[in-house]
Amino acid sequence: MGETMNLMAPADSFGTARGVIDSGADEIYLGLDDRNFVNLNLSGRGRGCNVPTLPELEGIIEFAHDRRVLVDYAVNTPFLSDELEEIFVSHVMAGVDAGVDALIVGEPGAMQLVKEMDTGLPVHASVLLNTFNIGQIELLKSLGASKIVLPFKIALDEIRTLSKAGVDLEIFGQFGCSNINGTCHLIHSAGESINLGIPCRANYLVGGRVRQVHPILDAGTDCSLCSIPDLLEIGVSALKIVGRGMNPEMIREIVRIYRACIDLALAGSDAGEIKNYALAEEPIWQLLCEQKRCKYLKTNISDSYV
Repeated sequence: MGETMNLMAPADSFGTARGVIDSGADEIYLGLDDRNFVNLNLSGRGRGCNVPTLPELEGIIEFAHDRRVLVDYAVNTPFLSDELEEIFVSHVMAGVDAGVDALIVGEPGAMQLVKEMDTGLPVHASVLLNTFNIGQIELLKSLGASKIVLPFKIALDEIRTLSKAGVDLEIFGQFGCSNINGTCHLIHSAGESINLGIPCRANYLVGGRVRQVHPILDAGTDCSLCSIPDLLEIGVSALKIVGRGMNPEMIREIVRIYRACIDLALAGSDAGEIKNYALAEEPIWQLLCEQKRCKYLKTNISDSYV
């Protein structure tokens, strides 16, 4: 069993950063707003999901470091044209100069560019790179990656196999996209002027002769609490909570639950004991159990993967 597993949490402001750190996060990840864009950003999210200003980022970093919490800087836009290179370099260096601890990069060309920049910081290969096999891990290691963020659509046995590649692995603990990151073209949370909701979780009118309303695109998995003992045994280095731009009170509560459950696992509790604790603390979590929205375990959702 691994000696520890960092609990990572999202931040988009000083207030959200303080909240998740106070709730037990060992590491936070965030992006910085960039005035070169109207809606999108170099952090792989829309503008509303990023720290608004550089001084606020510097304040977050100081607060986090005073509490021995790491700050990962998201520069993981899934594209990088030649015209964006100068902007990208400047944006990366803004975080480096502010004192971030690692760079999250999501595009092979950008990884090569960051490697040439020689910032001295660890580089984490973003989930947007869709790393499903050891061959790709070896490629990303050659581009300077010290940690690989694995996709949601992966099983415990696959994580165990990939853990033998000699690089830190980070996986998602709570929430995440229904589809494979980086290959989904459904628009949501990108600063659009209309509220589309979450298209992959929505109900649609489907069928031919027999028509019905059905969430046909919904293959979302939302919880990994029962997998925590196995993830520790495998040696996963970080468990990440999704939620930049989401309700900060909800994210703080989720971080609190995961903090307690990781600590229970480290003290020897099994999956059943962890599940019982979580349901006693948050009975609404039972909905995820009933729908079997379990990450990394065998369920009807995971059996539907192609």
